Amino acid sequence: MIVISKHEALHTRLIFFLFGVGVMMIAPRTPDIKANLHVNNGTLGTLFSIGTIGAFISLLYMGQIVHRFGTKRVLVVAATWLYVAMIIQPHIHSTWLFALDQIAAGAGWAGYHITINSQSLHRQSLSGIPILPKLHGTWSAGALITAVIAVGITSHVSLAWHVDVGVSIIWLLTMYSIYSLRDVMVPGSKVPSQSESQASIKSILTFIKEERVILAGVTIGILLEVAANDWASLYSKEDIKASSSMSILPYIAFMIGMIIGRLNLHIAYRYFSERFLIRNSALFGGTTFILFIQLASHIAPQHPTLGLALAFAGFLLGGVGSAFISPMFTTIATRHSKFPAGFVVAQMALFNTVIFFFTKIAVSWIAQATSITTALMIPGICLLLTAAFYRLGRETVSATS
Repeated sequence: MIVISKHEALHTRLIFFLFGVGVMMIAPRTPDIKANLHVNNGTLGTLFSIGTIGAFISLLYMGQIVHRFGTKRVLVVAATWLYVAMIIQPHIHSTWLFALDQIAAGAGWAGYHITINSQSLHRQSLSGIPILPKLHGTWSAGALITAVIAVGITSHVSLAWHVDVGVSIIWLLTMYSIYSLRDVMVPGSKVPSQSESQASIKSILTFIKEERVILAGVTIGILLEVAANDWASLYSKEDIKASSSMSILPYIAFMIGMIIGRLNLHIAYRYFSERFLIRNSALFGGTTFILFIQLASHIAPQHPTLGLALAFAGFLLGGVGSAFISPMFTTIATRHSKFPAGFVVAQMALFNTVIFFFTKIAVSWIAQATSITTALMIPGICLLLTAAFYRLGRETVSATS
């Protein structure tokens, strides 16, 4: 066993935190992206979903790349690739160029995601301390901070200046943290080359076949999280008629809900079983989200402030309800599967990426044909349906779940 130093712990948390700040910087400003491209909601959502093509390709081969070059080199390239693609986005006015840039950004995101998780899983296995859940909470905190910053500057700073300056700073700080961790970064020779890193088509299909029920549960359970990233700000701006800066508040509410839920999951485990948490968090989050956003959309035309407050409440409670789903199902999958944890995490991400490509397009064109409020019913209902998968969890209370 090794002891993770305070220096290593600090810079590992910083890498996750900075990832959250950087990768989610554009999410609160989707109305500005839409204005730049002069597209409708259906086309915008389709363009966002195209990024999953790059993510899929990257997820498929990233294990082999990390095994060959090690986490330090791959993380430097992936972070640089991702942030260059992001800096370009605010300057694009062509849908075709934007689609290509989304594919590039998706590949960079997946490379970054797999590499930092591979690094953390390796150090976690050596230390015997479960550090990954808290690191994911740190990522959520970064995503929240970038949304709060957006509220303060959206009315005063253009999208281009916001992203160009912000992403550049994040990249520099990320490079510093990677350099600070250079002595503990995993060399390629120590990254498992077969079962954990490499994902052959045969192994992927075997995993999907054996864990199809778990994959179905987690995929529909986290669809609300995906939809909130894409649509929360645009929903409040177009359906609630909030101002540019205030339209970011529902997105902030969702991230606060996610952080509250994930940082308190270990406490919930002391008192409730996995079955109880899956069923009741899904029912609570789905019901409150659907109820409040429907009320918000109906009340906002006459009472815009109340409508925005209801939307804030809906996304906040929806975030709390959906926060448990991903970490719990990941825990269940790694416990149940014969494959190592790193492989399980990578293949769950790969499967979700494929499914999200189609569901995000469906949500986009429902939003175009009806309204964003109606389209958001889909992830809300999906979260409700996740309650049906509660039997996958343990029936007994266990603090080590």
